[in-house]
Amino acid sequence: MKKLVTHVFLFISIVIQAQNRDTTLIRLESDLQKKQTDSLRVEALLNLCAYQKKRDYNKVIVYCKEIHKILDQVNYDTRLQRAKTYGHSGIYKRRKTDYTGALKDYHAAEKIYIKINDTVQLSTIYHNIAFIYRKRKEYQKSIQLFKKAIAINFLNKRYKNLANNYSMMSACYKNSKQIDSAFYILDKAIYYFELSNYEEGKQQAISNKASLYSMQKEYDKALHIYLEYLKYTQQINKKRSIINTLSNIANIYLKTEAYDKALVHINNSIEMAISEDTKQYLYNAYLIRSKIYKAMKKYELAFDDVKKYNSINRKINDIRKIRELKTLEILNTYEKKQLRDSIVKAKERKLLQIQSQNKKLQNRLYSIVLIILLLILLSMVIYAYKYMKKKNGISPKHEKTNLEKYDKSLQEELQQSLQLIIHSLKSNQQVAKEDINVLKKQIHTLNNEYLKRLKTKHQKLTKTDIEICSFIKIGLSRSEIALLRNTSLEAVKSTRFRLKKKLNLTSEHSLNNYLLKL
Repeated sequence: MKKLVTHVFLFISIVIQAQNRDTTLIRLESDLQKKQTDSLRVEALLNLCAYQKKRDYNKVIVYCKEIHKILDQVNYDTRLQRAKTYGHSGIYKRRKTDYTGALKDYHAAEKIYIKINDTVQLSTIYHNIAFIYRKRKEYQKSIQLFKKAIAINFLNKRYKNLANNYSMMSACYKNSKQIDSAFYILDKAIYYFELSNYEEGKQQAISNKASLYSMQKEYDKALHIYLEYLKYTQQINKKRSIINTLSNIANIYLKTEAYDKALVHINNSIEMAISEDTKQYLYNAYLIRSKIYKAMKKYELAFDDVKKYNSINRKINDIRKIRELKTLEILNTYEKKQLRDSIVKAKERKLLQIQSQNKKLQNRLYSIVLIILLLILLSMVIYAYKYMKKKNGISPKHEKTNLEKYDKSLQEELQQSLQLIIHSLKSNQQVAKEDINVLKKQIHTLNNEYLKRLKTKHQKLTKTDIEICSFIKIGLSRSEIALLRNTSLEAVKSTRFRLKKKLNLTSEHSLNNYLLKL
């Protein structure tokens, strides 16, 4: 009878699970089947990656392989889609502790985002790379990359991401024993969590301060923060955070020799971890309780908890191996499917390639014909111009007058452009390097005759001297010249002093007046 009841309950549970199958996953998979073009199929696969990375990340790598295979065969700009795919596969490899492979994928994504100037995605990649370096205990590299992510997120006003950057970076300072810096960075994280109205992140950052106080043996402060955070996690019913916080509180009580209180909290943590089936938290809780029992000289109980800890640890490792085998099985199934598809579609692809080549040849032929027609048209225009010129009898003198008018118009345009750049300097605005080069060329163009006279009269002047003279000629002040030449005001004053000597001017003579009258 008992067996019958058990089988009935098992059957009912299977039916319920089938009915409650993830509707979002069904919708995304159905969406993938409906997509006709390669671009839309890739977008659907990327959506599946984003959804599955927090549920069944073993499937993520399968989706990534399928995406890469599609992108290798298409003709459109695949950079953004490929970068996103590298990002997803990087997360998968990071969770598999393949940090070298994850870094390779993240750096590939980074190069693409830099080329296409996608700063939003670039900041996320920097954050992920920094996280890996933190895992590898390369804290200085991690900090530098977190700072890059922070700079981008600050410019884009993405305050929640900024807070997460600071929160993660604080752990680097904590692990490298730079406690004061860790406190400072956590305060930054708390400030930006408040600014983005993300209360959960703020409370988590505050709770991280408790571990810093614990490292400094300020157990009262640490205990107060953990107890407050426990109340908050219980209010929002975040069970894993409750389990972890109970363990942390028990650990503080252990260090302060309040063993009874430590035992109450760690027992609550273990009970909840068992009900939630969170082995990662459970085996840590058993380890803490074994230490409490050891401190209370209950060695048999302590030994039992150590055995439970080792047993769970072995199970976790076994689960990891099973997941790896499952991933290999999924990849093998996927590769077989791809092989069948490639055989079926081989002729179609070959036909498409031939059509593509024919289209390219056709386009090339059209281009050649168009160029020939343009050359014929140009020849006709030149012939018509010469004929009209001869017919109307345009004199060389008239052509010279037109040329002078054109030169004058060009000079006026250069003068206007020059005035705009000078105005930027006088307004203490930042002038780009390209604009500085434009300014120098325009000064040389507009003052060509003047510079010839200056060189003829004073042949010992250097290139720098002539450049300073030309800046003075157009009315720039000493500070504006310093800004333009990217040098100090004192350097400009020194150059002016040497110039007066080279121009044989006494202290009574004005350098500006002399150059303007020359």
